[in-house]
Amino acid sequence: MLRKLTLPLLLTTLTMLLWAGSGVAADAYVAEKADKITIGTGVRVRTTPATSAVETGKLPLGTNFTSIQHTATKAKIGSQSDYWYRLDAPLKGWVFGGLLRSFDPAKADAAHLALIREKLGEADKVYGGLYGSDHENQSPLSFADAVEVSQFANRAAASSKNPETQGELELAYWRAIQISLFKIQSEQATKAPYAAWLKQLGKKVFYTEPSAEYLVNPDNYWKLADRHKQDTIGDAIAWQAANAFVGGECEGSISCMSGRSLMMEGEYLKRYPKGKHVEAALQHANNSLAYIRKEWKNQPDEHTDVELKEWQSILAPLADSKAAKEARQHLKALQALRN
Repeated sequence: MLRKLTLPLLLTTLTMLLWAGSGVAADAYVAEKADKITIGTGVRVRTTPATSAVETGKLPLGTNFTSIQHTATKAKIGSQSDYWYRLDAPLKGWVFGGLLRSFDPAKADAAHLALIREKLGEADKVYGGLYGSDHENQSPLSFADAVEVSQFANRAAASSKNPETQGELELAYWRAIQISLFKIQSEQATKAPYAAWLKQLGKKVFYTEPSAEYLVNPDNYWKLADRHKQDTIGDAIAWQAANAFVGGECEGSISCMSGRSLMMEGEYLKRYPKGKHVEAALQHANNSLAYIRKEWKNQPDEHTDVELKEWQSILAPLADSKAAKEARQHLKALQALRN
């Protein structure tokens, strides 16, 4: 009489049959539990360890799981040589190791920050911005990749308990969103997948006619900077805010140039007079102040709306660097012109 198959024996038998059906011997696998994290976007999971195998689904960037075994030998895909790893959750199947990295749950913050920096650069690296050029091509991320990076940053920030880590990941969320927006041509906005993404973002973003593009509302950056003003990351957040597009076009108006400069680099200098980016902010301010000075006599109706006192207050606590001296000279000349 045949004995009834127990559940473990049945699973083993089924596994053996799958191996036999795939033409791979049972000893071609090594049982080993190892925590992994995906380092690519849209990482494919396959039924067997081969690129020709059926795809069972995809894992987004930053998905961590426990591998239960790997192939005994490495496979070479493109320029990478690595094992294939088997997982049972959140999907069942095999993932190529070149798209994975070892993951320590106790050091999740460090792993998440490493991934974000690999995708976006350091926290104060600016993509585009009012002073950027060809900004839609500055990031190597595609639209889909940028969306996935933003979603990962959002999840990772929610799981972190460290204010510094949270701040950088929350900032990464907005940076990745802006990159995704740069990839949307205005004529594509009503088409998939762009329309759904823009609808999801809602009032977090806006459309500006002069440059025909969608932008993250700068208030999102400044509010985040306010939440992290006591943290070191606050400086980087404020710098991103100072470089964020505000939309519209000044069309040479000196009062508009003055107001825009105050909203951007002026706001950064006000918050961080000893910040990491003071010199760069002053260079932007000097460009605006030099233009205002040059055009002053040509725009008499604009004079009363140029805020010289506020600039004086902003420049007062700054160290006497070359850029700061130049800004003070511009301001002094403008005050003389006003008098």
